[in-house]
Amino acid sequence: MYDRGTVDVGTLAKLAAGCTEALQERLDALQELGGKLAALDGATCTGNEWWRDKTHPTKTPKLYILHSVNAACPLHGEPSPGGRLRVYVGSDPAKIEAAREAIAREETRQEWERELAGIQRGLSSCAYYLRSFYRELGYTIGDVGDGGQPRRW
Repeated sequence: MYDRGTVDVGTLAKLAAGCTEALQERLDALQELGGKLAALDGATCTGNEWWRDKTHPTKTPKLYILHSVNAACPLHGEPSPGGRLRVYVGSDPAKIEAAREAIAREETRQEWERELAGIQRGLSSCAYYLRSFYRELGYTIGDVGDGGQPRRW
């Protein structure tokens, strides 16, 4: 059990030494995800597949991409107010594959955005606890113009 009355300087030094590396690792991950998301701009589709005549015995099935009401799509644009986008893809295998890839990229984008938000929440929490740590020791964090270094009150 941890005794609050004693200070293990070695453990404290190890925690402090690893802090910068851990924070830099998360900042690098944040920057990497930001770059990946920027690369997907305009190349994703927020719609869903809808097939016409898919079960009809004599007609060729045709793919449409349907979007939610009032939902904009980076690939297909914006609907009229109160409307929804319906994009005809047809039965060309290359066009169908391109539409499916755009939908898959949107799912990937959403996953990366959730991951990005988690990293941002973690970094915000770390900033809070680091400020609390310095405050507990009687320091305050300087402004950016001061180099952002902790200083005594």
